[in-house]
Amino acid sequence: MQKVVTASEMQAIDHSTIDDFGIPGLVLMENAGLAVASLIHENIPDLLEKKVLIVCGKGNNGGDGFVIARHLFIDGVTVDVLLLGKRRQLKSDAKINADAAFKIGVPIHEVTEKNLNAQNHLLRHCHIIVDALFGTGLSKPTGGLYEKVIKKVNAAKKHVVAVDIPSGVDSDSGHLIGPHIKADITAALALLKRSHLLFPAAESMGEVQILDISIPQEAIEKQEIPVAWLELEDIQSLIPKRPTNTHKGDYGHTLVVAGSKGKGGAAGLTGLAALRAGAGLVTLAIPETCHQALEFNPLETMSVALPETKSGCVSTKAIDIVLKNLSGKNALAIGPGLSAEKETVQLLEALLPQVECPLVIDADGINALGKSRKLIDRIQTETVLTPHPKEMYRLSGWSVQDILDQRVERARDFAQEHGVTLLLKGARTLVAFPEGTVFINPTGNPGMATAGSGDVLAGLIAGLASQGLSVPSATAAGAFIHGMAGDLYAETQHEVPLIASDLLDKIPEAMKRILN
Repeated sequence: MQKVVTASEMQAIDHSTIDDFGIPGLVLMENAGLAVASLIHENIPDLLEKKVLIVCGKGNNGGDGFVIARHLFIDGVTVDVLLLGKRRQLKSDAKINADAAFKIGVPIHEVTEKNLNAQNHLLRHCHIIVDALFGTGLSKPTGGLYEKVIKKVNAAKKHVVAVDIPSGVDSDSGHLIGPHIKADITAALALLKRSHLLFPAAESMGEVQILDISIPQEAIEKQEIPVAWLELEDIQSLIPKRPTNTHKGDYGHTLVVAGSKGKGGAAGLTGLAALRAGAGLVTLAIPETCHQALEFNPLETMSVALPETKSGCVSTKAIDIVLKNLSGKNALAIGPGLSAEKETVQLLEALLPQVECPLVIDADGINALGKSRKLIDRIQTETVLTPHPKEMYRLSGWSVQDILDQRVERARDFAQEHGVTLLLKGARTLVAFPEGTVFINPTGNPGMATAGSGDVLAGLIAGLASQGLSVPSATAAGAFIHGMAGDLYAETQHEVPLIASDLLDKIPEAMKRILN
């Protein structure tokens, strides 16, 4: 599991490395520059036949750039440096490395507003541009000379390598805060930063590669970083292998309370996803209107008819039947296609505080909670909520824009405040846990923005929880498998035609890749 840091967390790690472990900043800068130079060698064929232009700012990111220039120059690569400022203005480690590069003969072109256009030939005739302007230190839009240079770099349409993070991107939020570099490769120094992964900034990163610069692991652990990037190995560790001598009862029984007139398919998708996740048994508790069709399709699920309102939604009269069918169940998924009709909301108000098994609340179940916000704190069992940003707004009262602007913080705050696992949908899905940890899920693609995709996700999580995984583990694994199924479909077909049933078809292949 890769830790994902903010700029301030990375700064604290650097300070700890220097102060607590005695590794000078100059050594870290040398390690960073050497690692990026090696990355360029590895990724650029016939490098000795090409020209590299390194664009340096006056801070430590620029210092890294001078180290890169020195190593490439020593290796025989044709290198030029554009320094936005004067060499005499540099300080500390950046100055030491600029002077070292200058002394061995690296051409350093000091750029000002007046002579900027005179450097256009360097941009035209180079093959690779290294962005070493800002790194993680930027918190406001660039202007003046820096803005002009960023625009020239993008306009040159060369192969761009960004050092740590493309200049012009806020490293923490995923925001593009003004003119910014569009990289082909981003060399993440030591650790991933949030904006390497969060959109829209992630689209400007190109391929992100993490480079080891010899930061001690103890310096990282000392910061107790709450955000992490899920990896395949993490999911493999969550799903136990099955012993040979078992039967369906060993793998749990999932109850799905879902559907309304015209939306019975949501219940079917959720139930089948729970079975695909490995649940031994699934029962669909659905309105009478939906029952006749869903009793025979899907064939693999059982079903029970619930009393309904005149409009075909589950009525409050269903409470005793649902409670009876909850007996002995290992997980409950509730909400897909359920509607937020007044009587259905009243049913949930009566039902949810009585649930004792792991609980997955999705779609209209979340909308019902939004209409009765105090209800969430009356739920007694392990619970996951799976909202998209608009549903999150209904749950929390925060504006959609506020949620989008602070996805990690808002997901984490809500999970901690209410003691739930929160899966916040979007490009990248986030999974936040009650103790404050947040996982960023790497899998999934835009084709999954399709009707029924969330129903499949809810079923996956419930099916995994039915088999004994904790709700946090089931949620993380469910999100990963769900996204991987979508990615597998896109690999062989395309994102555009993907529908929810395609996800069901690809879950077995995703599980095979994980379990093997």
